Amino acid sequence: MRLAHVAAAALAGIVLLATAAPAVALDPPVVVVGAPPQDDPPGPELPTKQDKGCLASGVLRDSDIARTPPPELALDLPRARALSRGEGVTVAVIDTGVQPNTRLPNLVGGGDYMLAGGDGLSDCDAHGTLVAGIIGAGSDPADGFSGVAPDSRIISIRTRSGAITQEHSGSDEAQRISQELRTLARAITRAANLGAGVITVSLPVCVPVKLRLDQSMLSAAIGYAVRVRGALIVAGAGDTNAAGCAQNPYPDPARPGDSRNWRDVATISAPSWFAPDVLSVGFTTATGAAMPDQLTGPWVSVAAPGTGIESLGPGGAGLINGVGAPDSLVPVGGASFAAAYVSGVAALLRSRYPNETPAEIGARLQAGAHAPAHGVDNLVGAGLIDPAAALAYRTAPQPPAGLFRSSPLAIPDPPRARDARPGIIALVIILVAAGLGFGASRMNKSMRANRGNR
Repeated sequence: MRLAHVAAAALAGIVLLATAAPAVALDPPVVVVGAPPQDDPPGPELPTKQDKGCLASGVLRDSDIARTPPPELALDLPRARALSRGEGVTVAVIDTGVQPNTRLPNLVGGGDYMLAGGDGLSDCDAHGTLVAGIIGAGSDPADGFSGVAPDSRIISIRTRSGAITQEHSGSDEAQRISQELRTLARAITRAANLGAGVITVSLPVCVPVKLRLDQSMLSAAIGYAVRVRGALIVAGAGDTNAAGCAQNPYPDPARPGDSRNWRDVATISAPSWFAPDVLSVGFTTATGAAMPDQLTGPWVSVAAPGTGIESLGPGGAGLINGVGAPDSLVPVGGASFAAAYVSGVAALLRSRYPNETPAEIGARLQAGAHAPAHGVDNLVGAGLIDPAAALAYRTAPQPPAGLFRSSPLAIPDPPRARDARPGIIALVIILVAAGLGFGASRMNKSMRANRGNR
């Protein structure tokens, strides 16, 4: 991507990262709607190469892949699918790519920001395919598995891969994270321009607060996607076992003025922290118990199951529930897959209520959630989603109290052509004054000459 485009997009939005009032060390961000990042053809900023093998995936030992996945039962998805199946809704999956599968008949490639010339339909990490399967896989009587919104259309955009390395990349953490933020901004802009009604960012970018990185390009992309194109962005809150995702301290009850603990935030989850323009998703067990290895934060909106996960794998051979080395698969789980479930339910809602705004769809999910006993918190937000309840509201409800609400949207005035009239009027006045002065001078000289001749 040309640097001029990066600079132009950076000027389009402003993210406030300056020191706040004494009680809070980090200001919540402000989404500013302006010119979006340039929608260049997808591709990496710098040359890349695949220098690692792909992850293995398969079925864990002593597991029954034919049983109904726990999240399916916990969310009562058959009941929700009886009301909507996601028809007419496009869901963009910004992830590690999605491998084509006969059970993803509505899958299309949206672009590849990891390898030049790619289309997004390659997955070396299994992650993006698992996410896409949860959202939109077709059912198969052989295993009983179905995506949440099987009639939805999936667009795959690849922005991450553990098997691909950027050539000539340095070790500077700030430069690496800044590039990831720019790539995410470009991908969100592209997804919006491709007509996505739901944009899924299951893998967040973890940003240490101490780096004070500019996120204005991402801010502009989110403002464009949500406020201009009408897309709902759903993001995983993040997992502390991911590189650079240090856990945030939990709120201190002795500081009621900072109930969501913005003061002590150490790690920003991007794009989650742009809530409520982004619906941030934490993860729980199937019974709704919060998981301690989730990255917490004041931006968390809702939660969904992120354990006991099974879905489509990149090999196309059937369902999987484990990834890793061939001889040491580990269970699939985390906030990424909770975000996939929320994205699928969002597709059901957008299909059933096509005229509702992203904020109204988000309010349905939040108002229908099963709130924790102590109220909204930094682990699960408004609580575990209830798809059937969200679908049942006749009109969009108000979201529950206690959720983070960012500053009012700032929309800059459109640029206007410079009005030349004040300058012209001033010039006329100056010329008239000069003319009058010149005329008066001539008259005075003439009068003095006449007196001298008498």
